[in-house]
Amino acid sequence: MSLQKIIELNRDNFCLKASIDGSGPVAIVIGSHKYYPRTFSENLKSKLKIICADTRGFVPASPNHTEDDFTVDKLVQDIEAMRVSLGADKIILIGHSIHAFMAMEYARAFPDRVSHLVLIASSPITGQEIYKEADRYFEESVCPERKSALQITMQRFSESGDQSFVARLLSFGPRIWYDANFDASKLWEGVEVNSVGAGIIWGSMFVDYNVANALKAISCQIFLAFGRYDYFNPPHLWEKYREHASDLTVRIFEKSAHTPQLEESDNFDEELMRWLSNKINGNL
Repeated sequence: MSLQKIIELNRDNFCLKASIDGSGPVAIVIGSHKYYPRTFSENLKSKLKIICADTRGFVPASPNHTEDDFTVDKLVQDIEAMRVSLGADKIILIGHSIHAFMAMEYARAFPDRVSHLVLIASSPITGQEIYKEADRYFEESVCPERKSALQITMQRFSESGDQSFVARLLSFGPRIWYDANFDASKLWEGVEVNSVGAGIIWGSMFVDYNVANALKAISCQIFLAFGRYDYFNPPHLWEKYREHASDLTVRIFEKSAHTPQLEESDNFDEELMRWLSNKINGNL
C-alpha cells in the first residue's frame, strides 16, 4: 500500500490541503483532499503520482471568507499555485463532476502545463437545463427498485435534522451509484464543505458555462469517462458536443454511475492507463 502525504498551501485566507499518493507522472485531482483519494485505487497509485487538491469549497468557512473569494479565476490560480509548489512542469489534470469545469478552465488558461485532461462524470450543460434533462432521463428509465430506493432516501433526508450539503448528496444515492443501495457516507467522513462557497461553486459559478467554447479552446488530449447509470449527468447529453474537441476519447463504464473510478476501478484503471500510454507512445 502506498503512503499518503498531506501538504498545505496558503492562498488568500484559505489553507488548501492536498494528499500526495503513489509514484509516476503527476496527476492532480481537483476537489477534496479527503474524499477523492478514497475513490482512486491503489493500483492506479502505483502508476501515477496522484495529488488530490482541495478547492476553496472544501476549506472550512471562516469569518474572513466572502463571496468574492469564490471566482473561477481564483480557483484556477489555486490549481496553478499547487502545480508550482509541486515543482511539476506538466500535469495530468483530472476533474470529476463539477470539478471538470475547473479542469477545463485551467487547461484553457495554462495550455502548456497540461499534458492530458481527464474528465469524469461531467455534464456538457449547466444550470436548470441539466436538472431538467437529468430528471427526465431518470423519469423515463424503467427502474422501479431504484426509484423506490430514491423515495426512501429522499424522505429520510427531508425528515432528518441534517440538511447539509453532504447529507443532501447522500440522499441522492440511488441516482448517483450503480448500486442503488450503496452507502457513500464513509467516503465523506471528515470532509468539510465551505458554507459560503458551496452555494456558489455548485450553484451560480458555472450556471452559464459554455462547454462548447471551452472544448474548442483546449488543445490537449481529453479522456471523457462516464458511468452508464449516471442519473446526475447522463452520458447521452454529450453527443452534440463531442465534435468541438480536437482530440477526444470517450469511455462509458457499464456497471457504474457517477463515480466509475471507484465503481469499476479495474476497468477504469486499465482504460485510463491504456489511453495515457497510447498518447505518449507507450512511455510513461
